[in-house]
Amino acid sequence: MHSDDIMSSKTMLYIPEYDANGNLGTRVIERDREYISKLAPTKLMDYNLRYFGSSLRGAFDGSRMILGKLNKNPIVVHEQSNIVWFPSKSYLRRDCKWFAVHHIQDYLAIDKKNTKVIFMNGYETNVDLSVRSFENRIQRAFLLKYKLEKRTKNLLVQYDQGKVFQRMAHDVIFKDEAEKD
Repeated sequence: MHSDDIMSSKTMLYIPEYDANGNLGTRVIERDREYISKLAPTKLMDYNLRYFGSSLRGAFDGSRMILGKLNKNPIVVHEQSNIVWFPSKSYLRRDCKWFAVHHIQDYLAIDKKNTKVIFMNGYETNVDLSVRSFENRIQRAFLLKYKLEKRTKNLLVQYDQGKVFQRMAHDVIFKDEAEKD
């Protein structure tokens, strides 16, 4: 593996690409550069998820737990940064592209079966999906982000409330001990 294979918040898109020998790799598109990884897109995604402490299987299982069983679920790649990606089609297909939802600025129909995707930095790519199907994938990705943020926020509120109760109990104990002296 190469250090370039580790995604960052600047990574926008994984595009499958074959080399001269017919080996499937990935054209990695970042905000300010692009390069080729020798790993296929789905293997590259799994490698990154494992690097951050999960796996592709675990990410899909988590997504199914939150959203229910859907085809082509979005996945959380990095929970602390709330980075969510989604596949253009079944991740088992060699022609599957992977999109980082937070980099997508707009999308427009080219025809009934193809959509142009425009990223925040002006980069454009076409995907063989209807605009409606692409829009549904984006909506599911944002729904996953929303539900995860809501669960995380709820957990933090519970933690903060626990801390308040601990401080209150601590203050009562010290007050009781001070009165005894």
